[in-house]
Amino acid sequence: MLRRLLFIVTLLFSGPGAMAENPYGLMLWPAPGQDLALTAARAAALGVAWYRPPALFLDRWRDDADCAACRQLEKSGLKLAITIRNGGRDSLPRRPSKPPSDMALYSHTVGAILDKWKPAMLVVEDEEDQPLRYDWELDDTPRAYGWELEAACAAAHNRQIACGNGGLSYDGAALLTWATLRREHKNDLACDFARRALPARPELCSGPADSDELHRLDRLVAIYAKSPIDAVNIHWYAADATAFAQCIEIIGRLTGKPVMSNEIALTRSNPDPRHVRPLMRAAMAGHLTLAIWFSVDAADSLSLFDEAGRLRPAGEEFAHQMSGRK
Repeated sequence: MLRRLLFIVTLLFSGPGAMAENPYGLMLWPAPGQDLALTAARAAALGVAWYRPPALFLDRWRDDADCAACRQLEKSGLKLAITIRNGGRDSLPRRPSKPPSDMALYSHTVGAILDKWKPAMLVVEDEEDQPLRYDWELDDTPRAYGWELEAACAAAHNRQIACGNGGLSYDGAALLTWATLRREHKNDLACDFARRALPARPELCSGPADSDELHRLDRLVAIYAKSPIDAVNIHWYAADATAFAQCIEIIGRLTGKPVMSNEIALTRSNPDPRHVRPLMRAAMAGHLTLAIWFSVDAADSLSLFDEAGRLRPAGEEFAHQMSGRK
């Protein structure tokens, strides 16, 4: 109870991102007919330090690519956090990314991408705990992902670029937090967390902390802990800032790594803009090295901007937090 009270006080009195090194950023993609320079300018106008462009797929990369997007973003003044995926497809017909079969070619391609894009952070894959995003049909998937992570981070570190994993999905990060509380025999706290962070799963208040999904998560946590990543990356899609803080603390403790998030958002089912600033303050209070808001109109998220480029209410809340306004 005391820890929760102290956290609430922190949320109430935390100032804007400028009070420390600015971890905030936006994932804001251009509408048809626009380019990345326009979206980056909108992000910079909000006072963020980071920008996340669309993912880059290694199986579609050409070393001699002109990369107009690289030049557009180079002039923005924002630090780039790029996501690379070895392959896969998110639109229909969907297919997951797979671990590299030729590690030398993989390392070369990663290096070529980094030399063109010059990011400050490299993120390797995207929600690698989800079978629809990363191939879990292989018996040795966690170890193979660990090798992929090691090769990509080596290429990044050789260029003085930070490196992180692709990002535990929101469901994965929340489930792992709940399971850790259960395993620590904090059943009341675990049930309270599940009700706030995973309300669609009431069985978690009585069920055992074991499943195939948790087995995948445990294996990935072991990989993260041994890997050369500079921060462990999680995704967060829920309004409860206290639950977010609990997740940050537990994931950091399990991996022994600083925590970052290249994907934070409210869901369409709970889009109340009053939750934006507490989530941003939780990111700062939890010392996230990177806190990127997912400002994209997607199946379960909303952009901070409308179609005309005007701030929506959630965007106004984001802007107020960045400026320190009440």
